Amino acid sequence: MIDLSGLNPEQHRAVVTTEGPLLVLAGAGSGKTRVITMRIAHLLDRGVAPGRILALSFTNKAAGEMKERVESLCGPRAEGAALSTFHALGLRFLREEFAAAGLAKGFTILDEGDQVHAVREALKNQGFDLERYEPKAVHARLSWFKGRLAGPKPGHGGLDAVVAHVMGPYAERLRAMNAVDFDDLIVRPWWILQKNAEAAGRWVGRFAYIMVDEYQDTNLAQLGMLKALVRGLPKPNICVVGDDDQSIYAFRGAVAANILGFDKHFPGARIIALTRNYRSTNNILRAANAVIRNNSQRHAKELWSENGDGTKLRYLLADDGDAEAHFVATDLLRARNRHRLDWSDFAILYRTNAQSRLIEEAIRAADIPYRIIGGTRFYDRKEVRDLVGYLRVIGNPYDESAWRRIVNYPPRGIGDRTITRIGDLARARDVPFFRLVEDPAQVPGLKGKARDALAELARLVDDFRRRFAAAGAPPGEVCRQLVSTVGFRNHLTRLEDNMRKVNQRMDNLDEIADALDAFRERRPESTLADFLSRLSLDNRKDEGEGEHVEEVSLMTLHGSKGLEFSAVYLVGCEEGFLPNIRRPRGEQMRPPTAAEIAEERRLMYVGITRAKRRLTLTAAKKRLKWGRTQARRPSRFIDEIPEQLFDGGRSGKVRELTGDALQQKGKASFGAMRDILGAGREG
Repeated sequence: MIDLSGLNPEQHRAVVTTEGPLLVLAGAGSGKTRVITMRIAHLLDRGVAPGRILALSFTNKAAGEMKERVESLCGPRAEGAALSTFHALGLRFLREEFAAAGLAKGFTILDEGDQVHAVREALKNQGFDLERYEPKAVHARLSWFKGRLAGPKPGHGGLDAVVAHVMGPYAERLRAMNAVDFDDLIVRPWWILQKNAEAAGRWVGRFAYIMVDEYQDTNLAQLGMLKALVRGLPKPNICVVGDDDQSIYAFRGAVAANILGFDKHFPGARIIALTRNYRSTNNILRAANAVIRNNSQRHAKELWSENGDGTKLRYLLADDGDAEAHFVATDLLRARNRHRLDWSDFAILYRTNAQSRLIEEAIRAADIPYRIIGGTRFYDRKEVRDLVGYLRVIGNPYDESAWRRIVNYPPRGIGDRTITRIGDLARARDVPFFRLVEDPAQVPGLKGKARDALAELARLVDDFRRRFAAAGAPPGEVCRQLVSTVGFRNHLTRLEDNMRKVNQRMDNLDEIADALDAFRERRPESTLADFLSRLSLDNRKDEGEGEHVEEVSLMTLHGSKGLEFSAVYLVGCEEGFLPNIRRPRGEQMRPPTAAEIAEERRLMYVGITRAKRRLTLTAAKKRLKWGRTQARRPSRFIDEIPEQLFDGGRSGKVRELTGDALQQKGKASFGAMRDILGAGREG
């Protein structure tokens, strides 16, 4: 039996209240992950079968942490509980119900790049100007509509009108490739549960207890999927945990009304608020409470802490953007030594990625180690994507996007015009792309060299399809044979003068082989298609991901959600940055709506509550933008923080930093400043 004595009263109620709908309002830093894992352990203690428990989160990282915690609490008893992301659950559903979804077994999940490519092809075929209508923007808007289980309204212009024309051809293109996108992993199960009584009979009620983490980030499709899984049950045992004050992903389709109206969607729901914060000091929490209180559509709650009042907030109104960046770099040098902190204890947060440039230049000049959260990740590296392309066509010959990626990689004399001709001919004859690769003699005008190269590629793919399918074949070794046969090393050597870089890129390919072996070891009955499906899900970008390193973290406010740091600098607290109201290309500028300001205020709240001990807010009086110096106004959110919470009041001056030379750019070198501050770099 697990010990619940360490929970505070509200956490304890949330853990033991297991019957009926329950909304747990988990304020920032209130221990929500602990509540979810203890709740699962409590259900297992009560004798609930693991297979009857479903717990959903949004990122692979969060799902993995949840699984590790439950296993550490319950050991082997937890085996069989479904602890996953929404998309992993959708994949599990479609693997079982592929026929009802109109898919063939072994379907592919397209990654984001291939989804955008499919949109690009649909735009071209519909005659749209790709410079005017950027495929990535069209894809994002299309995804937004799918997440709302809707399409553009008739008569809408601009981007929505383009999406209306593209949605059908895009879906047809995926169908021809026996592929789905990430949105389909939610939308198709929802649709099947509505329309297919047999499938619904297998799934409705399968899970006796359902839990959802970060519920404020759900879209309408995810809400629809949850409701479909419990449809007809008299009193569904569904517990959602989230914080409406941290609903910041409307641009991705998240709907704050899902958590605000939980009791309407699931009648009879009880609400438990977790308001004790275990992260921050009370001065920081008072500032956060004061800001978010100005949002009218929210569940009222006030965060508090037993960590004491702590130091007051600091606010700097700099002369310009350079002076702001210079101050931050200088203050980092001083604060690190004065407060005996590590570089990893610091974070610099901003609203938009473009704001990082000046900050980067200043801290680089100060010789401060840093990293920007959101760099090139492993599975985004070109050589990795190329190898995965080969694996995808081996696993699913209908995957046209993957064929297009590998058909002339490494170069084998098949130009872009030939690839386009094959694609056009395949559509005209209504045959899959790969059929013409297998039989290139069907392609009129194809020269002998290109025809022979295509036939050889088809033989290679067919050979390795048999090798991967052979009983007992070690998939990692087969993958290494593929790398050798394709000639990756020879091609990379021709591209790179530096053999160290060649070896690094080859090491990346070997990592894929290792990953295949590790996957097979965990799941002995798995296939290459299973590995590729898991890869597509695991490759989704998790916010705030990354291992611990001894560097200052730079990131957007969106990227900071879920993280915490001893000292936080929230820069660019100005109208135009925070709140920052963007408009889609072609949309007329207009004043921000109340809903838009409310979401920006929630972003400010998220930024404030990342700080554990020290919070510094900065702004600039003027900035250089589009070649012109423009006057700036401090953010309205600064005015919402009570004067008494700032050190020295809301005057725009930082009391702790003495000496004008340290506040103004160009008055002293960083080397001199390090001497003045006694904060020379260690190590």
